[in-house]
Amino acid sequence: MIKTKRLVALSIGLIMTASLFTGCSTDGLVLMNAFGKSQEITSMQSQTDISVKVSGSKMSEQEQQMMSTMLPMINGANISVSTKINQNKEKTIGKMQSDISLKSDQLPEPISMSVWADTDMSGDVPVVNEVVKMPQLMTAQFPKKLQGKEYMVMNLSDMTSAPGMVQPNYKKLISFSKEFQPKFLDFIAKYSKQFNPTTDYIKNVASQNFLEDNIMKSADVYQVKLTDKSFKDLMHYTLNNLAGNADAMTFVKDYMLAISSIYDVTDAKNKTNKDEINKAFDNLTTELPQQLATLNKALDAIEGIKILGDNGITINYTVNDDGYVIKEKGNAEFVVDLPSIIKLAGNTSVPSTSSDPTGVYTIGVSFNTDMTNINGDVKVVFPKVDSTNSFNFTDVMKLASEELPTK
Repeated sequence: MIKTKRLVALSIGLIMTASLFTGCSTDGLVLMNAFGKSQEITSMQSQTDISVKVSGSKMSEQEQQMMSTMLPMINGANISVSTKINQNKEKTIGKMQSDISLKSDQLPEPISMSVWADTDMSGDVPVVNEVVKMPQLMTAQFPKKLQGKEYMVMNLSDMTSAPGMVQPNYKKLISFSKEFQPKFLDFIAKYSKQFNPTTDYIKNVASQNFLEDNIMKSADVYQVKLTDKSFKDLMHYTLNNLAGNADAMTFVKDYMLAISSIYDVTDAKNKTNKDEINKAFDNLTTELPQQLATLNKALDAIEGIKILGDNGITINYTVNDDGYVIKEKGNAEFVVDLPSIIKLAGNTSVPSTSSDPTGVYTIGVSFNTDMTNINGDVKVVFPKVDSTNSFNFTDVMKLASEELPTK
């Protein structure tokens, strides 16, 4: 029952998150439509760069000692992810390659790894094969039997045949993957028409022209901007709007029932899961006024606690004249006020001690993603793997079991 409630909460959270990028404003609807159209892309390349900067104040001596080691590693790091995707229109057959690199001033050389995935969901039984080129730093720590092998191979048939793995109903899984995304986008389109917060957080901020393949093209830049106050106002509005929307609650229930049906419903346990979902939503409907009051009270309690830093959240989405999102660039600044959070969540009857954290941390995240070659000729080339340069994921599990102490 606890797991069911967590899944229900997660589903509601997903809808609330999606709502942040909608709204009845013209700019909000244009951006939402661009997200929807971008789901139709069959091939593309993307380049993402991410950096994180953390600073702390009012730290205890213990925190200062710990952060003196961690902060230089975090603040000097940059993550780069280069991805290629090629799939059919139905999204049932596809290939993907992702190259990941972590650079840091504290590392002698970058840590790199690559992932390839080959997926075929067109048959009764899905076929998923993955190849991972492991970081050299990790392969050096491998057991002797795996030394010299840089690739790890995983496939769905091996994973699902492992002892203790729950077998899904593949036909229902494939049906869900094909049918539920359009239902989700349709629901968001309808829901957004009545979602009208007073916070004005999406604006068209620029238009630009650029040369691509010797052709002049245009694009519009839509900016999502939130301050600490507007973010909290938006959470208040979204919570109450969602709770009062019968279609939203029905959608979440349908989603959870669809997820549960992927597994064999003839199994007594899964029947129980289905019953639990229905019971959870019945209870949710009955107890909603009381729960909503409690949640609003919790949101009121954090009004005095800073969640976003002075720079807030700013994300620029570039939408080309074909209606696709081709660039995402932004930064977000979060504040983790440990003493205030502990005071809010903890037992005030227990006196504080010298070991309690006192630090207030500001976490800044910057990212930039460029999408290119949309619906173009994108080739994903898999590495050649054999028994001399690769091992199966199940080999790791076997070796781990062999090393476990026997009674």
